[in-house]
Amino acid sequence: MKSIYYNPGTGKSIPIIIKKGKYKEYINVKKSNIIIYDKKIKLIDELNLSNSISVIGNENLKSFDKYLSLIMKLSDKNIKNVVIVGGYSVIDLLGYTMESFERRNEYIYFPSTLQSAIMPPLRGKYYLNFNWKKDFLVQKGYPDAIIIDTTFFESLSPQELKKGFVIPYLLGRVLNSRISKIALNYSKLNFSDIDLEEFIYYSLKQWVYYIENESKVFPGENIIKLFYNKKTGINRNFLDIFGLSFLIELYMSWYFGFLEYELFEEIKKELIENFDIQYKNIEYLNFDEANFNNEFVLFTSSGRIINYKTTYDELNIVLKEIKNHFRGGFL
Repeated sequence: MKSIYYNPGTGKSIPIIIKKGKYKEYINVKKSNIIIYDKKIKLIDELNLSNSISVIGNENLKSFDKYLSLIMKLSDKNIKNVVIVGGYSVIDLLGYTMESFERRNEYIYFPSTLQSAIMPPLRGKYYLNFNWKKDFLVQKGYPDAIIIDTTFFESLSPQELKKGFVIPYLLGRVLNSRISKIALNYSKLNFSDIDLEEFIYYSLKQWVYYIENESKVFPGENIIKLFYNKKTGINRNFLDIFGLSFLIELYMSWYFGFLEYELFEEIKKELIENFDIQYKNIEYLNFDEANFNNEFVLFTSSGRIINYKTTYDELNIVLKEIKNHFRGGFL
């Protein structure tokens, strides 16, 4: 077993435990008053637990209607502890809900995807989508504990697990860390359980370092929201959009003179060849003044992260050039 203690400055450290099979201590026992999980996780779903609520994890889950429905189910119950099992959308909905109670109950989070295990909710915010705007509603809070049990990754398809390594690859690139090369190697799904636990532990330490010393925002995250809107829909593969959004801000880093074009091309090639990031998703990028955010986190050739502000008109020109680039019509 490996563990990390993250101190968010609230007076209480958050334990992050990595251990295969740890979930058995929290399933169907008295201290787990209720278990809320992603129905796609067969390991839990097939147990038919009487003290459980299942949800379907995707962007549609993070709606205000789903929040109201869940809080109605929980408000009449004398809940002492909640165990949450799922990916980003599940922890966003459940974290938002649990933090809404005046005297909230203890809740423990089991990430069910590689990306949510390596970048768990340590930034103190949960999000809901509203009126076709991604992550429009915000609730502050942290889970009481995070337990990473790689048993849950067995419910993922090989393609889902492979693509999950895009997160540590990008994290390693930004921090100039060897985890980027290991992620490329592991994306071929050639590793043991012990290898994976060691990798997650090391990657987690990198993530904690990043949010404590670099930024609460990761390159690409301010672009992600432009892919989810009423015009193009809100439910599409998050990792595809994350990878492409990173490439867009990477392109912006080159465009504004902070990054060498050769490095941009190198990272772009590795992303496309190893994680099958689809250029065609650029068609979903929808930008207007209503969803304009002028702050971006750019990546530099020197390995530094910088915050960069731009105007609406300047960004509009850049995004048009980016669309042309990814369509093959630029440079």
